[in-house]
Amino acid sequence: MLSKFLAFFLAVLEAFPVVEVSTENSLDLSLSEGQKFRLDPFWLRERCLSHSSVDSITLQPLLNPHELPSDMTFQNASLVGNNTVQVGFTDGHTSLFQIEDLLKELMDFRHSPIQPAAYERPKPISWSGDYKLNNYDYEEVLNQEETRLKLTKDLLIYGAALVQGVPKEHGIVIEFGKNLSTLRQTEWGPFFNVRTKPDGEQSGGATKRDLAYTPRAIGFHTDNPYRDPTPDFQLLHALEHCSCQTAPCESCSVLNYLVDGFYIAEQLKNESSESYDLLSNISVRFENNGGDGSSALVHFSPHLELDTSEDAEGIRPLKAVRFSAKSGQYAPPMDLQTTTKFYKARRRFSALAHEPKNAVVMQFKPGEILVFDNRRILHARSQILPTDGERWVQGAYIDRDGLWLAFERLRRRQAQPLE
Repeated sequence: MLSKFLAFFLAVLEAFPVVEVSTENSLDLSLSEGQKFRLDPFWLRERCLSHSSVDSITLQPLLNPHELPSDMTFQNASLVGNNTVQVGFTDGHTSLFQIEDLLKELMDFRHSPIQPAAYERPKPISWSGDYKLNNYDYEEVLNQEETRLKLTKDLLIYGAALVQGVPKEHGIVIEFGKNLSTLRQTEWGPFFNVRTKPDGEQSGGATKRDLAYTPRAIGFHTDNPYRDPTPDFQLLHALEHCSCQTAPCESCSVLNYLVDGFYIAEQLKNESSESYDLLSNISVRFENNGGDGSSALVHFSPHLELDTSEDAEGIRPLKAVRFSAKSGQYAPPMDLQTTTKFYKARRRFSALAHEPKNAVVMQFKPGEILVFDNRRILHARSQILPTDGERWVQGAYIDRDGLWLAFERLRRRQAQPLE
């Protein structure tokens, strides 16, 4: 979907632009609508797509930064037709630039790459507790590219989906994850087991412990915020689990919960921009001892990670959420006033996440795989009672870049137009 800025540049292309070399070592691109851009010679030169500047197939630049003259600037510039500008540089090089391409980058830098021939990044859509997870059939995901594309896009936009009809077999979660993306393996191995007891089936035979491996209720959290990078997407496969038609029931009380961390962050920001800024700017310390005391995993990061660049509207979008009480999330020493405000902000974020109206409630049934964005979706579990019987969930992690790659390949093979 085109932003209002891209829609604007399509309109101004019908006007007659004016280009001129200024006396301040810049090139001025002026539009009849009153817009004016001042372009640096090095900024413009790195966008040159001539055969002497880039590889003709990959469009990868051929020169390193130090190979251009440090004093290079513009020699001249002129229009060729209404949408092309010819630019001469003082090192003797001449380039042709499409004004349309320049305007795309000037007005929406984040979504205007040069090397890919086509590009789409579906924007995340946040949701509250009334959201209904989309369900997918396991065999259809494996055998129908159209279904796999829908699932992949669902995960990138909404952050979670449920796959049903999955064989209740050890290791299936690993193979299914590989069909969606590249597998993220940790020192626990390619998978992890979640039972009400320590896990002794990990790589190397070590017994791993975690609060999730007890009958205790587990509050809303993201997994492994103490890792760098934090695992992107998580898959949970129910192998053995109580089930009833209407949960909870007498023989099955345990429930699972999902909350969209992006939605919670939006609510916090609407209530208090100061609280949002505190959780975005103050890095806390997440910790883990490897699950068996044999290691040390420590990572510093704010609870709310913002993108490093601004979007077309000048806002740094929320990129990731890291929140896990069981991982410590220890605040750094600060002045008392800031400390008080920080703990108030985090308390409010936690309270919003745990409000029932914001959560999707589900009972995880054998033969289902829940897939969700671990850097966005917080998950929780109710207490497991003795009457709930044996419970065995097997999990794995997959990478975000592999999911994006799969999305682009599937989208192109399905010939879906860019939105």
